[in-house]
Amino acid sequence: MSNLSFEEAINNLSSDDVKVRKEAIESLVGITDESAIEPLIKATTDDNAQVRFKAAEILGNMGDVAVDKLIEEFKNASGKDKRFLAFALKETEDKKVIPYFVDAIDDEDFGVRKVAVRALGELQAADQIDSIAKCLEDEDWGVKLAAIQALGDLATDESIKLIKDARKAEDDKDFKKSCNKAIKKAEKRQKAKASGESIVKLIPMSTLKEMEKTNPQKAIKEYERYVETKQAKDVPYKRLCVLYRKANDYDNEVRVLETAMEVFQGNDKKLAYFEKRLNKMK
Repeated sequence: MSNLSFEEAINNLSSDDVKVRKEAIESLVGITDESAIEPLIKATTDDNAQVRFKAAEILGNMGDVAVDKLIEEFKNASGKDKRFLAFALKETEDKKVIPYFVDAIDDEDFGVRKVAVRALGELQAADQIDSIAKCLEDEDWGVKLAAIQALGDLATDESIKLIKDARKAEDDKDFKKSCNKAIKKAEKRQKAKASGESIVKLIPMSTLKEMEKTNPQKAIKEYERYVETKQAKDVPYKRLCVLYRKANDYDNEVRVLETAMEVFQGNDKKLAYFEKRLNKMK
């Protein structure tokens, strides 16, 4: 774990030594300070792929704090420099980025097009299904596969039909397998939606516990998915309370505790932990 201060880390992002830049970017994981946004955006064009990816990931996890600045940079960027900004925007999960990804469907860089169409699926941009379908005719194989995945994410009758039509028109066996997988996912989501279940992709607890060590900001984001859907597992609520306490985020800790008490009402054993913790905060 790096002992660099915030100022040292920001300054070291400009070092000529790639090892120094790697240490600097790792020490900025979990940062939410707005003054880090511009240096991190610059780092998405670093010569080192690890630094570029990590900078984009950090920016994406900053969410609302960084999204407007990312949009501005994304509109003015081009080529490979735009790819990591696209990834950062996708990671914000902010619906306001949808129009910019729609425009990026026609970007000259295949990497940008690939991230853009995948993002439209993940953001459930069902009204942009024509833009997604357009990518089925893309000259790049990766973009075509991303379009299939995006249509699977939408999980509508129309998107499933588009996947089936694409599967019928293609001879490649691997492509057909990807289509089958996307159809299966879409149909499963349709059934879940019909039964009133929340459709949220949840990362396993074991993975999230390890993520806390390397990327606490991302871990919080993923634990929140459990809370959002009111999952009947007490671990996500407990871990969020610990992480918010470390961040001195009183309001969010209280919110999680109150949600947990609602979810575990009737389970005295689990409820006791959250009641006791909340009472100590009053």
